[in-house]
Amino acid sequence: MEIYNVKALVYKTLKSIPELKIVSPSYPDKFTVFPIAIYKTSQTSFIRNNWQEETDTEWQITIDLYNDKGSLTKIKNELIAKFSAMGFSNSVGDQDLNGITRVVLVFTGVVDNTSKRVYQKG
Repeated sequence: MEIYNVKALVYKTLKSIPELKIVSPSYPDKFTVFPIAIYKTSQTSFIRNNWQEETDTEWQITIDLYNDKGSLTKIKNELIAKFSAMGFSNSVGDQDLNGITRVVLVFTGVVDNTSKRVYQKG
């Protein structure tokens, strides 16, 4: 059984937001273009069947948004709407980094690798 590639889903979802000038899994050497989204994913085996195939995988998606002028609220709300519609739960934090605004979004969910559906631990 193949584990569903959530990292590709995250990239595709971030690229669907035209306001984001840069979408990357790694930090740039210098922040020169804004707004920017840096993302990372981590996964943990959640359920294995009797053949030891991973049927369900718990995923955590972290997205750091940065902007030097204006608010990130519109982008933040759009991302929350998109990932919530997929079934992910979220937490949000923000910070002012001396003139650069940072918003951190963390999405969590369990992906059924057979049906490709997302559900939350319960």
